[in-house]
Amino acid sequence: MDLYKELRLDPIRKEPTVWVRRLVIYERILPEPLLIREVKLQKGLNIIWAEEPEDENASAEINGHSAGKTTFCRFMRYVLGEKTYGTKANMDLIRKSLPHAYIAAELFIRQRQWAVMRPIGTGHNSYILPDATIEELLKSRGQIAHHNDYQQKIGLDALLNDFETGAIVRTGQAIEWGHILAWCARDQESRFQNIYDWRSPRSESGYPAFRSSKADPLFVMRATLGLFLPDELKGEEKLGELLKEQKDLEKELEEHKQESQFRINLYDREVRRRLQRILANEPTIDTAPFHSENLFFPGLDKLTDMAREEIGKKVTDLEKNQQEAQELVDDLGAQIGDLEKTLRQFERYFQIGTAEINELEVGIHRRKEVDNYVEEHRDEICRLGDVLYSECTHVKERQCVRQFAQLQDTRVMQQIQSEKAQKQEKLNDQRDKILKEIKALGEGRDAAKRKREAIQADIRANRENLRDLDRAFQELKSWSEKADTQNAYPRLVECPKKHENTTGNIETLEKDLGKLLTDHDSNRKLLASIFSGSVRSVLQSGTYDGRVNFNNRELAFLITHGPAMSGEAVETLSVLLADVASLVFTTVSEKSHFPGFLLHDSPREADLGGRIYRSFIRFIASLQESCGGAANCSFQYILTTTTAPPKELQAEETVKMKLDASKTNGLFLRRNLGLGEESKQATLF
Repeated sequence: MDLYKELRLDPIRKEPTVWVRRLVIYERILPEPLLIREVKLQKGLNIIWAEEPEDENASAEINGHSAGKTTFCRFMRYVLGEKTYGTKANMDLIRKSLPHAYIAAELFIRQRQWAVMRPIGTGHNSYILPDATIEELLKSRGQIAHHNDYQQKIGLDALLNDFETGAIVRTGQAIEWGHILAWCARDQESRFQNIYDWRSPRSESGYPAFRSSKADPLFVMRATLGLFLPDELKGEEKLGELLKEQKDLEKELEEHKQESQFRINLYDREVRRRLQRILANEPTIDTAPFHSENLFFPGLDKLTDMAREEIGKKVTDLEKNQQEAQELVDDLGAQIGDLEKTLRQFERYFQIGTAEINELEVGIHRRKEVDNYVEEHRDEICRLGDVLYSECTHVKERQCVRQFAQLQDTRVMQQIQSEKAQKQEKLNDQRDKILKEIKALGEGRDAAKRKREAIQADIRANRENLRDLDRAFQELKSWSEKADTQNAYPRLVECPKKHENTTGNIETLEKDLGKLLTDHDSNRKLLASIFSGSVRSVLQSGTYDGRVNFNNRELAFLITHGPAMSGEAVETLSVLLADVASLVFTTVSEKSHFPGFLLHDSPREADLGGRIYRSFIRFIASLQESCGGAANCSFQYILTTTTAPPKELQAEETVKMKLDASKTNGLFLRRNLGLGEESKQATLF
């Protein structure tokens, strides 16, 4: 499936905002550069393939039989601005084995070429040079860059200037390039378990963590993809202020939770609020005391009894309506059954006429066989009469009888067929009429079922409302016995009211934002259609689809097969395709700020089936072809794998580096770091 053609997508970008053309590792740069490895990359699909050896041996061991795929990914992240290039243990091994080593790269950031060089040994400074190659940077050394200004100097921080917001409005935390990079190049350790979990503490990446592990990265994803509108952002800013106020009030309330009056106020408000919902026309609920002997101004205890009675009546009426709806469902079902029985009788009646015609056709066929036999043997002598068959009196008499019967059968068949056609036409009319009646009755029955279910839901809601009222009233009664008066702690009255008002404002604003989120805009529909097309491209049975949800102002990518699916393989595939859909979305959306660069480290190892994995890789290749080949691609996708790619994609133009953990020269750094100084052999090549 050509996704761009199928969805009529027209790329508007000439190339990715960020991509890497070369990655070069030097054992040293002085007195002359000593090369360890060079990896040439392209726009479009790039595969880093570490073949799994059939027989492992001790000489190939490096941190658990690693060929260096994840080290390659960490180096890529390092040249793109991450502060570390491995765990502390791995960096110590690299520094001991390669104390003077550097990693260099040629990057493109907003179509401007940069040559960069960063230390992976004991060096401290990084070097950068715009509009230059690595070799030119080696000659001139370019400009010095440090950890704290490397991203800013090569223009990565400036990529965030186009965002609609520079901060996560709920918490006020600034959005950083490190957040975007974490999404573009997920930790292999995070196992692709969900779309918002990008970094694992085990990777020790120095990643700028979020205050909220789920809501904040989802906010950053939406901001990066341009899925916010100005009104929505204003609402988010207001929500952030309310949440801060709520948090302050909760802190204040926490200080009073041990006081009995706090509980009294809490349950008093809850009882009154629930009574107001049930007894909407009762004017004294706000001012009623807990108990009153005045019949005209009942207390909360009497009002609660009235509420119980009111709900009891309502439930009784609803149960009656439910029974009526059920009887209607049953009656309509019986009518449908009768009509279906009549329909089957009509069909059997028509089959009887067909059987008569079949019987006549058998008789005609048999007589025709006798005529054919006589015709074939007309010049032969009949052994019984000793005359020619053609002259045999018995044969002639039988032929006359058969001819007469044949004429009679033909007339009968014509008559039956004529009657059958007329009957069939009438039967068809009657059947169509019955089918229409069945359909109308079915629609009526479905409507009755929906009404019945709505009544059942209403009954449950009323019973739950009564249960909650009883619980709150009993709590209020219990706590009231522990205090003399409700006004002994005035500070406990004001604070909960403020908290309640703030919480109500938050709920209202969240509902408004949720509605705003679902009521617009075309960009969200475009992203959803791209994800759906991506799922159908990889899972080609025709029964799978993808859905993007924006419920509760979040972002969820779901693979569906009827209802939404679950399981490790499905979760992994949904994460991969969510990333790829975002990549494709960026090529056709002016509002998106996703860099157009994506790196997936060993997703096959996260419990993804081999057949689906190969289909996924072919899908990426098809996206590249849709753009007119790698040279014209407006994205860069890099995949590391130990599983063999599809045969047609094992050529050098796609497989940019082939590693082999069973051979020292096949390791990414061409040495076994676990052996320390002993690994430095006479030559690296």
